[in-house]
Amino acid sequence: MRTGFIFLGCLSVCAFCCAQSKDTVMLKSVTVYGLPDEKYLAGSSLILLDSSLKSNERSRNLGEILSLQLPIYFRNYGNGMLSSISMRGTSPQHTSVLWNGVNISSFSLGQADFSILPAAAFDEIKIHEGAGSARFGSGAFGGTVLLNSTAPSQINSISFSQDAGSFGRYFSSVNGSWSANRWGFKTKLYNLTSENNFPVLITGERQPHAAFRQSGILQDVEYRWSTAKTLSLHYWYHDADRQIQPTIGQYNSVDNQQDRNQRLSIRYQSHSRLGLLSLNSGYVNDVIVYDGSASTVIRWISSARHEFVFLKTFHAQTGAEWNHIIGNIPNYQNGHAQEDRYDFTSSIQKNITDRISIAVNLRQPVVSGFNAPFLPYFGTEYAILKSINNDLKIRGSISKNYRVPTLNDRYWQNAGDKNLLPETSRAGEFGIDYRFKTFEIVNSFFAQKVNDWIQWVPEQNGNYHPQNIEQVLAEGVEVKLSLRQKINDVTIIPMLTYQFTKSITTQAPAADQYTIGKQLIYTPRQTASGYIQVIWRKFSSDISAQYNGTRFTDAGNTDAYALPSFALFNASIGKVWLSNQHRFDFRFSVKNIFNLDYQLYASRAMPGRNYNLQFTYQLNSKTN
Repeated sequence: MRTGFIFLGCLSVCAFCCAQSKDTVMLKSVTVYGLPDEKYLAGSSLILLDSSLKSNERSRNLGEILSLQLPIYFRNYGNGMLSSISMRGTSPQHTSVLWNGVNISSFSLGQADFSILPAAAFDEIKIHEGAGSARFGSGAFGGTVLLNSTAPSQINSISFSQDAGSFGRYFSSVNGSWSANRWGFKTKLYNLTSENNFPVLITGERQPHAAFRQSGILQDVEYRWSTAKTLSLHYWYHDADRQIQPTIGQYNSVDNQQDRNQRLSIRYQSHSRLGLLSLNSGYVNDVIVYDGSASTVIRWISSARHEFVFLKTFHAQTGAEWNHIIGNIPNYQNGHAQEDRYDFTSSIQKNITDRISIAVNLRQPVVSGFNAPFLPYFGTEYAILKSINNDLKIRGSISKNYRVPTLNDRYWQNAGDKNLLPETSRAGEFGIDYRFKTFEIVNSFFAQKVNDWIQWVPEQNGNYHPQNIEQVLAEGVEVKLSLRQKINDVTIIPMLTYQFTKSITTQAPAADQYTIGKQLIYTPRQTASGYIQVIWRKFSSDISAQYNGTRFTDAGNTDAYALPSFALFNASIGKVWLSNQHRFDFRFSVKNIFNLDYQLYASRAMPGRNYNLQFTYQLNSKTN
């Protein structure tokens, strides 16, 4: 805890120093109601991932990238293994992941595996922090990760990237973008392999049975009938094969897992005097093969939205979405499950004055088998100061949220319960945002009470089954600081974030009364992250840090079983060469500089100090 308060002290010092900056405005946070779609989230916190950070770490997975810029904890079951997110004191099932508007979280497990979401696959990454089920649907309690493909560039280009790193790690990618008349095309291919045989620092022996491989292709196609009508297609195939890393000291593991994911999104958009019409269709095919046993979940998605704009100060949007879900999983009753989900939404956004904005989201879900609650969201923002050099804004939101029990929760053989209630929550957030020239500080205070929390509990025969048994209260504060300072030829970009979260059980069955008032497992009270980037002419370097406080691994918060706090440091240096239409990038990185022995999940080893060399070449067309 002491380290966390030291980090918070550094934030305060940085706030004093940064306020003296003199430069043009460069912000990492996004003005929510100014975006084409997310404007309906006035009062919330929305972050656009730093593009230079993503470029420098293009061979890493999404979990590794997000933890560099945000105070988010990831429960990694080893390097390259299952990586599940925990945002604002909630569980991994309480964060939604959307790719081009399609929810790609597992409908059987209820969560996304961030280790098989490569950062190189996405053009734009945004994170909505906090509750947002009324806007994004089931599961959006802790937050929503929005992954998008941008339109193919009008500049024809091709690029190649190659990484070589410690422990037999190699990453290759090829990207191409070209346009012809009304057509635009963009293709991405990537491949990652790793022997992953790093020395386990606590034993000094090499990590056995932990190799992994990932490869994939993304294809974006856009056809423009006119400036007002477009048809776009996005296809993504990802194939992963990994040995399941055993616990420390175990050498006889033979478990293996393959993940094969196909995602397709098709969108038609038409602008007219009546507003924007958007018609969407999607297809998702997720296959997990664990030790030779295959499980498949297939989804068909269709949705329609229409947005109306009145006098440029009032926006209204109505929509409907249908999901048809088919689960073919051997461990289900009869090996099969099927359901339909419908969502009917309505949203409004209104600029009452040039300083006050409000947003309302309403959603009525309909799910096969049980009654889903009506979900409202109300948010508002008020600009106390609004000028070129000074902005001071207060914001707030309240919402009701829900999560449908997973297919596993309801259909698992001899355990699933179709009578489970959906988890529901009531959430509130209040924020104060201040900007002075290029310095920005964002403060958020949040609280959320989750009812009917689903937990798998043991039976007398040793088996487990799910129950709605708990009530959880998650509350805390988050602070973000960012700056862009230019001194002659040198640009300095520091960024710091800190979060304190108290996430405790407030109601539990009689047998589990000892858990009341205890912090949820694998939910650190304190998390922090930050980096400082220095750019001089064609050179750039950065140092990043991540801090995670103590994490309890049992519901009773036993200190003896807790994972200790740690601070992880990384560094990199790179150079860019430009010659006509040619661009060359070199970057050398050191991860875990101080060779720290740490764990993100109990008894799962993580690598010590390791290195990575990255080379990228890009060729643009001469005419552009």
